[in-house]
Amino acid sequence: MLQEARYFPNSPIFLCSFLGFFLFQAVVSQIPLGSKLSVVDNNLWVSSHGDFALGFYNLSDFPNRFSVGIRFNSKSIPVNQRTIVWVAGADVTVSNNSYFMLKENGELVLVDSSLGITVWTSNTSQVSVASALLGDDGNLVLINEKKDVVWQSFNTPSDTLLPGQTFSAFKTLRPPSKNSVSNYYSLYMDVMGQLQLRWESSIIFWTSQSPAGSNLSAVLASDGRLQLLDQSSEPVWSVFGEDHNDIVKFRFLRIDFDGNLRIYSWREDSQSWKSVWQAVENQCDVFATCDQRGICTFNSSGSPVCQCPFNSHLESNPKCLAPYYQHCSSGSAMLEHRHMVLYGIYPSNDSIFQTSLEKCKEMCRENPSCTAVTFMNDGSAQCRMKLTRFISGYSYPRMSSISFVKTCLDPKAVDPIVPKNSSLSSRSYELCVSCTLGAVLGTFVIFGALQFVIGFRIFKRREWEINGNDDNLPLPLFNLLL
Repeated sequence: MLQEARYFPNSPIFLCSFLGFFLFQAVVSQIPLGSKLSVVDNNLWVSSHGDFALGFYNLSDFPNRFSVGIRFNSKSIPVNQRTIVWVAGADVTVSNNSYFMLKENGELVLVDSSLGITVWTSNTSQVSVASALLGDDGNLVLINEKKDVVWQSFNTPSDTLLPGQTFSAFKTLRPPSKNSVSNYYSLYMDVMGQLQLRWESSIIFWTSQSPAGSNLSAVLASDGRLQLLDQSSEPVWSVFGEDHNDIVKFRFLRIDFDGNLRIYSWREDSQSWKSVWQAVENQCDVFATCDQRGICTFNSSGSPVCQCPFNSHLESNPKCLAPYYQHCSSGSAMLEHRHMVLYGIYPSNDSIFQTSLEKCKEMCRENPSCTAVTFMNDGSAQCRMKLTRFISGYSYPRMSSISFVKTCLDPKAVDPIVPKNSSLSSRSYELCVSCTLGAVLGTFVIFGALQFVIGFRIFKRREWEINGNDDNLPLPLFNLLL
């Protein structure tokens, strides 16, 4: 999904901003101290050639919440394709009475007027800012009287890198918080100069595989290359988009909601953005692609889909959890799934051992906390044990792996999601009531019979003692009943 889904191009706020630019042609190369943008005024700061614009946009699912950011603004790009490339404060949103301002002290501030607080600031009041400038490279800069850049938006990226923008050690790109999953993804550069796609902070599911080095920086070149440069600006690692060296005016690199990193190019012929490279070619290899919705696989058209092989309730229940509850009264069984890799999500740390297939399976069976296990039959002999019901994974026919999912043999635990008011539940309840009544009646009958036999035996014994008839001893059964 492209970034245009993050705002509403048909909203009155957006259209007024867009039309206002063409009505007034308010192209301002220098932005003086005291300049102000507001949601109410629908005004924009526009780069000198009009390629980029800074203003308020509705980026959330709530109609009265706004963010301030930079987007493409070229006349050659339709309004609904003008992608956002930078957002002040990333996920910060404000009310419809808010404003963004370059204060007289040289500080950029985003103020939520309804709360009366500053929710984001550039913290530049002490660096002698003289004015601001939005360049046609998409970079918002603050400059001093000597025209030196003292702050720039390129140094505080949100989810996107533009051509010429550098990305150095310890910086992070993160998708907006569109859902509970996207919050956990990030692109990070470690101290050794490796680009890493991460889930949370511990799971690394893609790296640039570049040679280690200090002071490396990543940059997206105008010709479509993503490179790692050393201190001499010499490339030590590169990847190329499919349109490398083609004449393309606009490109960008972005980490998307689905956790993948992609290079996009603007295609004039189709009037759309096209992904020309992505870091993880197989989307199912992106950690937690399906989150709690099942196992990632591919449909007949080659698109990734999430399926739940553990139960049949995925449509009515968005979660696909491991079916083992750790309290099985009748024991457990290990269900085999070939060509499938499973991993725990919450928590995301699996216990990994090197052992045989059978021992891997037995270790999970004997561990009361184990819900599933995957044996990698690729020569590594890795046994990956999961201690959580929150598991996901991926499956394709060529995978050299076997997974075992623990399930309870107890009928009540096999299908735990059946509603209490369903016909199956009602019949089970009626059956249990009938069994209970039968057991109670049977108990009363047996108890009454025993009481009769014992009473009769006592009566006869006394009669024998009175008559002195010791020869007629009671039967052994009656002795046992005394």
